[in-house]
Amino acid sequence: MSLILGTFLVLVVVLVALAARNSRRRFRGSGRAFRCSLRVRGHRSPIWPALGRRWSRPMWAMWSDDVLLVRRGPILARVIPLRTEPPVDSVRTLVFEAPRWHGSLPIGVVLKIWDGSWIEITAPADDRLAVVGPYLAAAINDLPRAPAPRRRT
Repeated sequence: MSLILGTFLVLVVVLVALAARNSRRRFRGSGRAFRCSLRVRGHRSPIWPALGRRWSRPMWAMWSDDVLLVRRGPILARVIPLRTEPPVDSVRTLVFEAPRWHGSLPIGVVLKIWDGSWIEITAPADDRLAVVGPYLAAAINDLPRAPAPRRRT
């Protein structure tokens, strides 16, 4: 009896692991997903109360219009939708504040969530356009100033 129960338990674990792998592949394979870490700036969000002031483990996220869909959980994954407002500031390089992404400098952007909380996202610098999603103006910083005509007095 214990052999049948043990075999059944192993089969369930394998099936759950395969389903989690397929879910992760589907999310990543959408072509819009990017790897990121998140943290709360200010007060905690009632939408995601477990997210703290320290950087989260690496997760996958993607934009769907103005909603950031964050896939969290390695096995029993769930997608947390975060409806956002335009970024508070433009994308900036986080030299000492964020975890490294395989040797590249991380970039970060602060977003305001519809419930009033602020969430900061960090990702590799290569994913600059994916991180800002529909708010492309936030990705355009460090541009040279336009030439201005000199004033004649």
